[in-house]
Amino acid sequence: MMTQNESAPERAARDIRKLIKTKGLQSGDSLPSQRMLAGELNVSRASLREALATLEAFGLVRILAGKGVFVADPQDGTPRDAQSTRHAAQVYQFRLAIEPYVAGLAAQARTNLHLTALQNSIEEMRQALLDDNLFYAAKADTEFHNILLQAADNPLFAKAMHPTAQSIHENQMLPFANAAAIQAPLQEHEQVLRFVRERNPSRARDAMHFHVLSAATRANIAFLRP
Repeated sequence: MMTQNESAPERAARDIRKLIKTKGLQSGDSLPSQRMLAGELNVSRASLREALATLEAFGLVRILAGKGVFVADPQDGTPRDAQSTRHAAQVYQFRLAIEPYVAGLAAQARTNLHLTALQNSIEEMRQALLDDNLFYAAKADTEFHNILLQAADNPLFAKAMHPTAQSIHENQMLPFANAAAIQAPLQEHEQVLRFVRERNPSRARDAMHFHVLSAATRANIAFLRP
């Protein structure tokens, strides 16, 4: 289970989101300079840069070198540049090839401890969404998928995914920028857990396949698949 000990970058990111809301900033509006933001939020420049990078991963801001930081439209699709879009598409391809199979295995090999851990991660995501805390919602999302990897009882899957763990976590952030469908990941996790609990591997596999494809759709990422 996660512990919500907020780091300085996470606090800064939360405060920047609050600043955007309280000042009524719209898509395309610029934020104060990083020097001013760091002073206003009482954080180091390093923590501020990490916070801004996280917000950019969520699609909430755009960082333009030499120009500044601008509010982004969460419904406008992220990431913005061609290289990032291609990388996100590749991560979704990779996830689609592995995660449904893992979910099917987990439905057969899971223990009651895995079921409890999966349910806990769902409740943590639910609470994070109620608190409008996208950062903990994304962490709970990642945790859910990691527990399924453990439940599949084949360490080779975890080893295969380990080198791309950070890319996958950033990939899982993208759909949370879509405010209109903010509850969808939670509902899809509940469906996956339902079939894992019922020891129904084919339905668990299909539910995860739908989840990954739907996440890509919410993030406005299209990719080739066989």
